[in-house]
Order: sequence, then structure tokens, then C-alpha cells
Amino acid sequence: MSFTLSSRIFVVDALRGFALTGILLLHAIEHFDLLLYPHSETGWLAILNPIVSTILFFIFAGKAYSIFSILFGLSFYLQMKKQADRGIDFQGRFIWRLVLLFAFGYLLSLVYIGEILTAFALLGLLLILLHRLSNRWLVILAVLFLLQVPTLFLLRLSFSQPDFYYELNWSAWENVYSTFSKGSFLDVMQFNAYQGHLAKWQFFLNTGRYLQLIGLFIIGLLIGRINYFENLKQHLPATRIIALVSGLLFASVYTASFFIENHFSPAQTLLIRTLLDSYGNLFFTSLLFALFILLAMEWNIENKKTVLASYGKMSLTNYFLQPLIGVPFFYGFGLSMYQLCGVTLSLLFGIVLLILQMLFSSYWMKRYHYGPLEWLWRALTFWDFSIPMKK
Repeated sequence: MSFTLSSRIFVVDALRGFALTGILLLHAIEHFDLLLYPHSETGWLAILNPIVSTILFFIFAGKAYSIFSILFGLSFYLQMKKQADRGIDFQGRFIWRLVLLFAFGYLLSLVYIGEILTAFALLGLLLILLHRLSNRWLVILAVLFLLQVPTLFLLRLSFSQPDFYYELNWSAWENVYSTFSKGSFLDVMQFNAYQGHLAKWQFFLNTGRYLQLIGLFIIGLLIGRINYFENLKQHLPATRIIALVSGLLFASVYTASFFIENHFSPAQTLLIRTLLDSYGNLFFTSLLFALFILLAMEWNIENKKTVLASYGKMSLTNYFLQPLIGVPFFYGFGLSMYQLCGVTLSLLFGIVLLILQMLFSSYWMKRYHYGPLEWLWRALTFWDFSIPMKK
């Protein structure tokens, strides 16, 4: 049984909503990249804080964005195919669409250093070059990107050269916390306009995140090509196998991470840990993806307009609003709540914001075809402001 276009979108949007939930909760406990916490919390808060942090980072850190990356590649394929079926070459229009996404992201980056839209826009350009390749070549390239070849090369050097030295450079992050905690709104914007982007890309380079994003874009493109979401029931056996294998691989990587200390040089330990973190995030992302699909089929949400699907359908609007609310709440130029909220209280803030956004999304999508920013992005893409928003 193949699903209709609308029912397929419900599953994809619900998955996107799940990823967005993880992103919001992580950003909340991180104070939107202002990693300073009060030292005065005692009692149950002091006990809960490390537990809450461990659980959320274990489930969502490096995984929520990965799911978003897969769905970005899928969306690229669906848009290209839709226009190709109409006899339209969408490449130029998609590049313009990425330019618009970069503009949205840069505006957001002036407030929040951790936005991902500019990176998606820049790295997404590679999809224009890759999408005409065969599935075989796309699989090969995806594997190469996800293997973190540059880090593997450095690790090989570390074993062949006894005097090999390697450490991560975090110089671009030196003034981040002082600016966000003590600076004015103008100070934050001036810092983020340039230095903030250097810090973000330094993180991407140090962790290999940029290579992983590209590999996951390609995975999303391949998922679109095999019509995975159009034929979810047909792919259920494969999905179960993916969940099982991903779980076993993650367990292996996670276990191995406990046995590398004191067995290798400092440089080798750092490189191995970087690889294990990247591989572990990849396998756990695959596990989450597969489990979500299996649960979606079990609960029959592929045919339901769930709150999670409404939330995911407005992902750009909701993602944009999160730091516009969270940054003034935690930063020094606003309420300075980083001084009062530890991890647990920050999580409560994130949960409240999540509920409000879900309620707003559910209300909005009952009355409109698109979220506000989704409509603007679409209208600017086609330079057509007559596209109806209201149902």
C-alpha cells in the first residue's frame, strides 16, 4: 500500500517536529550557547541537574540536527522531482532558495551564534552538484563523508610518527561567554556578525560536523529516490533491521569509548574520541529515525494531523522564534536568567516554550497552508506573493 502525498508529509513533518523538540530542549539547557550556570543551587536541583543534562545530551546532542539534515536532503529531492515532473529545471531556483535561507540564517545569527541555517545553505549547494550521480556513487560519497576521512588520516599519522602532536584550536570562542553574559544587545550583534561565525565553523571543523552534514544530506536524497516514505509498510522489514543494526553498532561504539583512556597518546586519544563521537551520533540518529518510523506506523500517525506534525510543518518559523525568545531570557542584555537557572530550571523553560509553540502551530495550521516564514520563503523563491496562505 502506497501512501498519498498528504499522508507522507504528515510522517515527515512529525519527524521534523521531533527533531525540533530535541533542538529546543538542548538549546534551553545550554542557555542558547551561554554555558554559565549558578553555583547556588542545592537540594533536589543539584541532584537533578547532572542527570537531566546527561539524559538530554545522550538522546539529542548531535542527533536532532542529524535528523534535520536527512530531511533537508529529502526536501531537496522532493522539490527537484516535483519541478522535473512539470518539465522545469529547478537548479537555479533552488540555489536562489539557498541564498534566501542563508539570508534568514544570517539575520538570526546576529542574535544567536548557534543557528544552523547558514551552514545548511552553504553546504546544501553541494546537492546541486551531486544529485545527478547514480545511487551507487551517492552511497560511496555518503560513506566517505560519514567516515570522517581527514580525521582518519590524522589518526594514521599519529601512529606512524612518534612525535606527532595534535590539539584542537578553540581560539574563536575566547570571548563568547563574556560577551553574551556582560555585553549589550549591540555588543552581541557585533560579535556574532563575524566572530560568531568563525566560532561556529571552528566547531564544525574540530568535530567533523560539516562532513557529517553533507553525508546526511546525501542519505536524505537517497531516501527520496527509493520512495521510502511513499511505501513505509513495504520498507518496514528493512526499517526493523536498520533499528537493530544501528542499536548494536551504537552500543559497540559507546562501549569502546570507555576503553581508550591510558591506552594511547593524548593526540591519538583526542582523534579516536572525535571519531567515536561522530560514529556514535550517526548510529544513534539512525536508531532514532528507524524507531520513530516504527512507532509512527504502530500508532497510525501517517494518516493523522498530529500536533507534532503541525509543529514540524512550521519548523522554520518555530526554529527562528526559539532564540528570539530564549536569548533575551538567558543573556546579560535581557533577563540574565543564566545566573538563576541551572539545567533543570532551564529545561522547564524549554518545555514551556515548546508547549506554547506547539499550541500556536496547531492553531495556525488549522487556518493557514504555511507558517509565516515558510510562506515568505516560498513567495520569495518564486517571487510570487499571490500564493494563498489562508485556507
